[in-house]
Amino acid sequence: MKSILTKIKESFITSAPKPHKNACYFCKRKAADLRNYRNERNKKITVCYLCVEYAERRAYHK
Repeated sequence: MKSILTKIKESFITSAPKPHKNACYFCKRKAADLRNYRNERNKKITVCYLCVEYAERRAYHK
């Protein structure tokens, strides 16, 4: 059996929300046309047109 404290702890722990499929990696806005970049770990990220300059300054690859 789980202790009462464990049950309370589990009820208050919130998991991090999953990023929306059509959301910008930086500003989290939902946008229709997103550009694809690769971060330093070579993972695919999507960037909105407002954050493209920031992504390019950080040297992300298209």
